This record gives sequence, structure tokens and C-alpha cells, in this order.
Amino acid sequence: MLHSVSIGLLFLSSTIGVTQADYASSFIDRQQQVLGQPPPVYYDAEYFSPLPFASELSNEQKQQAVKDAFVFAWQGYRKNSWGYDENRPVTNQPANSRNGWGATIVDALDTLYIMGLHKEFKDARDFVATIDWGKADNLVQVFETTIRYVAGLISAYDLSQDKVFIKKAVDLVDRLLPAFDTPTGIPYQYVDFKTGQGVKSGFPEGASCLAELGTVQLEFTRLSQITGNWTYDRVGRKVYDSFRNMKTTYPGLYPHLINADTGRPVGDYLTWGGMADSMYEYLVKQFVLSNGNDKLFKKMSIQSLRAMQEHLLQKPLEHDDLLLLTVLNNGEPNPVMDELACFAPGTLLLASRWINELKDFEDDAEALLFGCYNAWQASRTGIAPEVFGFVNEEGHAYTNLSKHQRDLAREFGTFPVHPSYILRPETLESIFYFYQYTGNPLYQDMAWEIFNAIHTYCRANSGFSGLDNVDTFFPRWDDRQESFFFAETLKYLYLIWDDTPRFPFDKWVFNTEAHPFKIPGSCKNDGKNDWWNTMFDTIGVLWKDFLAYFILF
Repeated sequence: MLHSVSIGLLFLSSTIGVTQADYASSFIDRQQQVLGQPPPVYYDAEYFSPLPFASELSNEQKQQAVKDAFVFAWQGYRKNSWGYDENRPVTNQPANSRNGWGATIVDALDTLYIMGLHKEFKDARDFVATIDWGKADNLVQVFETTIRYVAGLISAYDLSQDKVFIKKAVDLVDRLLPAFDTPTGIPYQYVDFKTGQGVKSGFPEGASCLAELGTVQLEFTRLSQITGNWTYDRVGRKVYDSFRNMKTTYPGLYPHLINADTGRPVGDYLTWGGMADSMYEYLVKQFVLSNGNDKLFKKMSIQSLRAMQEHLLQKPLEHDDLLLLTVLNNGEPNPVMDELACFAPGTLLLASRWINELKDFEDDAEALLFGCYNAWQASRTGIAPEVFGFVNEEGHAYTNLSKHQRDLAREFGTFPVHPSYILRPETLESIFYFYQYTGNPLYQDMAWEIFNAIHTYCRANSGFSGLDNVDTFFPRWDDRQESFFFAETLKYLYLIWDDTPRFPFDKWVFNTEAHPFKIPGSCKNDGKNDWWNTMFDTIGVLWKDFLAYFILF
């Protein structure tokens, strides 16, 4: 899941004569200015004693420890920052980074429900009912608004059947639609809610980011399934028209920037990490949401996963049991990987269980998961860095390595490159998929090790903070606690201790922010006959497509 910016841009060559690090730094500065976000300020940290080893606690005790962590952070947010997007967990101050609509509240709705925090869920529901989307002082980022706000509302509805959530979701999505009013249907990055106009990004050519343009469809389709208004689904699907005839170096792998006016790529930077990641994730998950019926997404999933397997998957030198994902810049491999890309093992496993032609991916998914897990094990805190590197089988690394990096590469196959941590969940996400599909307690032990490290180093005064450097024994806090910590990190950690999965993957599909959506035709719908609902939905789609055919031709 991409969140605003990708540190992977540290490795994107600039075409205007500045260094890669300068390009990334200037990009981050521009994004912070557009979104009104200040640069990070770091604080000396205090650390907690580690929790007991996994073998010393029952699953119930470990799940309760995760719930206690959530409640601690939620109470800090409630006390210091209620109604704001985030709580600053070190200084106990409120902050807005997502238009000031209370991102933490909306993003945490389903986690509150899942954890049985009924009073807190009702308080959050009552707050949601009062949100005025029209009050947006800054530009509204389509992608982040969709995966956090829209998806949080849809999931809360799927769990509770409270229609206030769908009413608010419809109001919000209707305000986002002007971003898609482009010559190609590919959305611009922002919408100005004051003018009702789409606004291009600050990238070259005003291009749209691959992950952002390809990570709204699951939410739009599920909203259409619930409301019967298939406009949302059609708007989301139209984005793919440009991809069908796009000429790329490797069919199935798409450059990370696309000109929304022409549908043509901008540059040739190929990655499954930040700025591209969730587009590939959603190809698979849209096929799952269709209950295995959508041939377009099946075809695109097969093509993209096979291309990734052939061109991006690599073994670290002298670690034949591991896999990692490289990036390609104008065809040249660069052996670095974002922690963001660690969603991939879970998505590959999901694809292998839903698409017969991809059954062989399970072994690669497992090797990639252990490559990601080693990125956590290789740091001095036991926490993964934002970006990690490796030495590929040809002996190439992204730069000349220090002795410390060479030693880590020999022992773990990977080493930190950009050493910060912002409470990311992606490795935990993949561990969750592996445990739920296999039932192997090894994956629970891996999750507990990660949670224990987060507890030890990230627990701050009124919540959990990111770190400036995971590869030191004394990291500093960055005083940020993004809403996805409630929506993803703690949700995956909580669910992995269930004896019986409460969200089977043949009945539910998780969006990129870990919001579970019902798969139509597979779930009982609180007394409603979901079979009939799905049948009528299908008839509605066919009728609209029938009419559209004659209108167009």
C-alpha cells in the first residue's frame, strides 16, 4: 500500500541533473507542501521491556496484548486529538494530514467492531454521521481518501449493516468523481472540493501514480454492489482502457507514472513497491470480489504476476531459500526493495488459491515472505526499514556497501538502506495470509516477534510512534501515528490469533488498508437473501452494459 510518498524514489534517476537522493528529497518536500504536512521532528525515545516469548503465552493472551495496545493508542487519540486525523503520540498533540475529517476514527471503525469495543464503535459512528466532506481546506487526494475513508465506511457497513456509513460513503465518492473527468478516464491525483475540479499532480507532465490510479476500483465496485448504482464501478473500470493497448518493455509490468490525459507512460521505472504496489494487488482482489467471475482481472493478474516472476523476483547472493523484489529503471535492475512491497507474498498466495493457472506461485510467495521477514531480523531493533537492499546473484548491490551491510547481507540476505519505520503493516499482512491459509503456528511466532519489537521501541506517551532509524540500539521517535496503524497493523496482529478465521478468504476480501469487504454470493447478509441481491445486481450490470452497447455502437 502506497501512502502519499515512496522512499523507493531514492533510487529513481532524475532527468534534470540532480542526485537520486536530492530528487527524492525535493519530491517529499513538494508533497508535504501540497498536503500541508510539516517535515518530521525527532525526539529522544524511552523503551519498554520486551513482552514474554511467544511460547510463554497462550493465543488468547497474545490477542489480548494486541487489543490492549490498540486501546492504549485509542484512548490517547480520544483524550488528545478527537476529531483530528491523527494524534501525535510523543507530544500528545492533534494533527491533520487527511483533510481534517477524523481519519483515525473512520479508518479504525472496523477494527473497533472486530475487537468488540462497542461503546467506542458507537462513539465513532456518531462522529461519522456529523462529518461534512465539503469542509476541506486542502486538495483532496483521491487515493488516500478512497482507501482510508471510503473503504473504512464500506467495511463498517458490511460488518454492522448501519446505513449511515453507506450514505456518507456515497456523498464522499460523488465528490471524488470529478478527478476521473479526464480524456482517458485515468484520475488526476487530487480534487479541489471547493471548485469541484480535478487537479493534476506535481510529477512530470502532471502524471498520475500507478498505485493511486489502480487502487480505487475495489471500493467503487463494492459501493456499486451495495447501492445498485453501477456508475462507480464503470468509472473505476474505465481506468484500464489505457492499459489494454499500452506498449511497455515487459507486458504486464507498468511504469509507475502515467499521463492521465494521454494514457501514455512517463518514464520506465518498474517496481512492485511504492507508487505501484496496490495496483497489482487490486488486479487479484477485484477478481476475488467478483467471486472468480471477472475474466478481465483474471487475465491481467496472470500477465502481471508472470511478468513480475520473470523480471523482478531475485535471489539474494548465497541465499537460495529467499526471494526479494528488485526494481528496474530503464531496464537496469537495482537490488532494493520497499517494505511496502512486502504485501506481495500475501497477494501471491491469494492468487495461487483463486487462479488455477497461478497455483505454482505458492513456493515463490513463501520464499518472498521469508525475504521480507529477514529485513526485520537484520536490524538492531528487529524492525524493518522503509527500504532494504540485497546483493543479487551477479554480486551487484545498489552502491558500495559498508562492512556492516556486507555482514548483514551474508547472514540475512538483506540490509537496511533507508532506515526509518512509520508503523508499516505489509509484512504482517502477508504473515496473516499465510497463517490463515496454512494454520502453521510458525507464522504466529513471526507475528509475535514483530509485535514485541513494536511494543519495545515504538510505544510512546499516548500511542505508538514511528522511528528515525531501526538499525541503531537507540532510535528516536518521529511523533507520527498514521491512521493505518489502527486499520492495518493492529488489525492483522489481532486476527492472526483467531482459532477459526472470522474472515475466510472465500467470503471476504481485504482492501489495501485492511478493510474487509463481503464477496457477493458468498456471505449471509444479516437476514437478507444475498443470493437474490447478487442475482439482481448481475442483471442490473448486464442490462446497463446492453444499453451502453447500443448507445455506443
